[in-house]
Amino acid sequence: MKKLIVALFSVVALFMFMGTSTFAAESDHNEILQKIDETNVRIEAEIQKAQGKGDQLLATLSLETAKLDAKIENARLNGASPTDVAVIEKEVKKKKDELTEKYNQDLDKLINDLIRKTNKMTADMIEEAAKEGIQAECSWVYVQIADRWVWVDPIQIVGV
Repeated sequence: MKKLIVALFSVVALFMFMGTSTFAAESDHNEILQKIDETNVRIEAEIQKAQGKGDQLLATLSLETAKLDAKIENARLNGASPTDVAVIEKEVKKKKDELTEKYNQDLDKLINDLIRKTNKMTADMIEEAAKEGIQAECSWVYVQIADRWVWVDPIQIVGV
């Protein structure tokens, strides 16, 4: 009888030990899944921040070019000679080209910084998930930053 009781307790202890590790594994997966979700939220915040800055760059460019266009119209309305208007148009075109070049440089930097930062966040999280036995990959989304469309890479879980 004692052998039966010892055997029964041994089996129960074995199942309890195995059950605990299963629950621990589930909680580990829950933790990494939560980290993936948090990383995706941070990526979305970075996208929105870049969109705001891009919109501001575009608005500034639009405002400055409108002011330059108004300068030409004011010259015409104030009776400037065609030669004077042509000189002003040439100056305005040069200034618009400079403003557009600066806008493009600033927007390129903004987009490149966003992509570099989100790619690193994604790569780090995919690597961390892989160590925990979760397969994840980039899930590219097409987002608009000012007047451009770019691909950014949140994380998608492929397999657990």
